[in-house]
Amino acid sequence: MGSATDSSAHSGVPRRMKALQYSKPEDFAVVEIDVPSVGEEDVLVKIEACGVCGTDLHYHKGEFMAKYPLIPGHEALTIASKPGPKLNLAKRLNLADSFVAISDTDAKGDMDALRQANPHGFDLVIEATGAPSVLEQSIFYVRKGGTLVVYGVYDDAAKIAWPPMRIWTYEITILSSFCSTLKFPVVMEYIRTKKLDVRGIVTKTYRIEEWAECLEALEKQQFVKAAIVFD
Repeated sequence: MGSATDSSAHSGVPRRMKALQYSKPEDFAVVEIDVPSVGEEDVLVKIEACGVCGTDLHYHKGEFMAKYPLIPGHEALTIASKPGPKLNLAKRLNLADSFVAISDTDAKGDMDALRQANPHGFDLVIEATGAPSVLEQSIFYVRKGGTLVVYGVYDDAAKIAWPPMRIWTYEITILSSFCSTLKFPVVMEYIRTKKLDVRGIVTKTYRIEEWAECLEALEKQQFVKAAIVFD
């Protein structure tokens, strides 16, 4: 992630830009680097803001295929929205037919209640938290003939244990999804036509110099979604 610091007198395109760069895991600094050159089939874009992803925390720790030197930032943004509670936000985005809030203090109790209310399980279960313990339990929420989608980003050393008999007797299909770039045009059309209202997703913004503070808040889950904003 980076932002321009000066401009060429002839083209208006900056020569240099400010960037957050890692030299190794957990070792980062705000530096100035050359603006990338572009070829005939390339486009140079100005990033107004960059979303902060849980993957960035993995990069910080040297996980998830991180290669150094590394400049993080893969969620280019142009608009930051106002804050909103997670559950209320999910309801407003109409992400599901019903919603269950899982307590930080009694997660097991809430999860047990969810299973009791839905004893046959669900046709489709998507695990997107990146928590191995949640993934391990998710198999028990899939109904017979149902599907489990593994979508979270986990620590490299994470391991789980699933009972093979559960998978076999319930005829559960297990799928994974690493990247959804082919869906971008559909999502952009949903946003353009207001079929999908994304206002309120970004609940906290930081400057690039506040990256350490942002990482700490990310690890403590103190925001729904954060973005680095540039001048």
